[in-house]
Amino acid sequence: MSREKTYSRHHLLPRSQGWANVWKNIELIQDNYHRAIHTLFANKMLAEQLLTTVDISSKALRKDVREWLIETLTSKDINDPYEWYRSDVIV
Repeated sequence: MSREKTYSRHHLLPRSQGWANVWKNIELIQDNYHRAIHTLFANKMLAEQLLTTVDISSKALRKDVREWLIETLTSKDINDPYEWYRSDVIV
């Protein structure tokens, strides 16, 4: 017995941080992925999600790789969506 895939709207820029509820800020994704994203990352911006992933994986990453990732990710303002997102997504 296979289950039918269901989808939900995921806001690329979180509404909880004041971003718009418009289609260019929304991506339809499978419900199970949507729940996983919010379980792991709450309503963090993309850069914060990536830093969280590096932190979660820190035991498995080589030290030089982890340092490079952190340096690269923090070279831009993690709270400025104009540094991270395509301009057509920002509303």
